[in-house]
Amino acid sequence: MSEQRLPTLGVWGPAPRDKSGVAGYITQSLPHLAPHFTTRRIADPGTDPAAFDHVLYHLGNNTLHHGAFRALAARPGTILLHEYNNLDYYYEAWDLLPAAEQRAVLTRISTAVGARLDTRAAMERYFADHPHVDRYSLNAHIEDLAIEAATRVLVHSPLLAEHLADRHPAADIRHLPFPVHPLTPVPGTRARHGLPEQAFIFATFGFLGAYKRIPVILDAWRSWTDRPADAVLLLAGEARDGLTVPDDPTVRHTGYLTDAEFDALLLAADCGIQLRGPWLGETSGPASALIAHGRPTILSDIPGMHPRRPAQIHLTVGQSERERADLIDAMRTQYRRPRAPAAYDPAFSWLTWGEHIAAALTGSPR
Repeated sequence: MSEQRLPTLGVWGPAPRDKSGVAGYITQSLPHLAPHFTTRRIADPGTDPAAFDHVLYHLGNNTLHHGAFRALAARPGTILLHEYNNLDYYYEAWDLLPAAEQRAVLTRISTAVGARLDTRAAMERYFADHPHVDRYSLNAHIEDLAIEAATRVLVHSPLLAEHLADRHPAADIRHLPFPVHPLTPVPGTRARHGLPEQAFIFATFGFLGAYKRIPVILDAWRSWTDRPADAVLLLAGEARDGLTVPDDPTVRHTGYLTDAEFDALLLAADCGIQLRGPWLGETSGPASALIAHGRPTILSDIPGMHPRRPAQIHLTVGQSERERADLIDAMRTQYRRPRAPAAYDPAFSWLTWGEHIAAALTGSPR
C-alpha cells in the first residue's frame, strides 16, 4: 500500500544565505515542517503561490521579504509577522510597489502624522522638515495591509496577539511561541571573553543600534551612582548606527560573535536587557531565548516585548521621561535577586512550534 501524500507547502522569506535572523529561523524550521508537509522554500518573486496546497509567508521589515509580500498579494494565506511595523520595508521597496499599495501606505502615514501626503516626494519633504519624527517607528497601523490580505496571522508575543486582535477583531490572530533550542552552559565562557567569574553581568544581545535603545542603557549605566563594584555591562554583538562604546572598564563589547559563542554568553549572563523603540514591533530572539531558559530580563513595556504574565524574574520599563530612572531601579532589583541556574521551558521547543504551525496552516481550531 502506497504512503499517503503529504500536502505541499510553499514557504516564503529571506534566502538561506541572506544576512537575516529570519533566514536562519526558516532554515531551522524546515525539519519540523517535514513530518506535516512537502515543503519548498522560496525567496524571490515569481513563483506562483497557487501551486501549493498551503502557503506560509514570513514577513519582516526590509526588502529581503519582498518575495513574501508579493506572494501574499497574489494569494491570501497564513503570515508570520516577525515584525508587525513594517514601514521600512515599504520605504525600501517603494518603486517595486503597485500604485494602489503606495497610496495605501501614504494614507496611513498621513493619518499618523496629521498631514496630507499625496506623493513620495511630499512624504520625504515632511520628514525632512520634521526631523524629530521617527519615520520608522510611527504608529501608522501599517500592519493593516498584511493582516487584511492574510487568512491567518501568527505572532511570537502573547500580548502582541491580544494587541493586534483589538485592532483587527475580524482577523484570526494567534500566538506562536518563539522557538528556542535548549542551550547548555559552556564552561570557561566568561574567561574566554575576559569577564570576571564572580561579576554580576548585565548583558544586551544582538545588533547594537539606537533602535535597541543602547544609548539609553549606557546613559542609565553611567548614571547609576550606587552601582555595585562587581557589576559589568556586556554589549554582545556588532555595533550599528555609528554606536561608540565608552572607554569604561565596567562596559565590555564583544563585537561579532559566532552563534555558539552568542548562545554561551546568553547563559553566562546574570540578567538580559533587551529594549526596543516604541513601535518597531520586532520579535526579539535573544529575549525569547533568555525567557525560555529562565534567565532574568529587563524588557521594554511594549506589546512586542512584554510577556503577558511575566514571572517575577522578568521586569519591564516604559519609555517615558522616567525610562532611565526606571531602568536603574530594575537593574538594582535584578542585582539583589538570588542567582539561579538556567532552566529550559519546553513550551518554546521546535517540536511544539511544528505542531502549532501545522494546526494553523491546515485551519485546525486554536
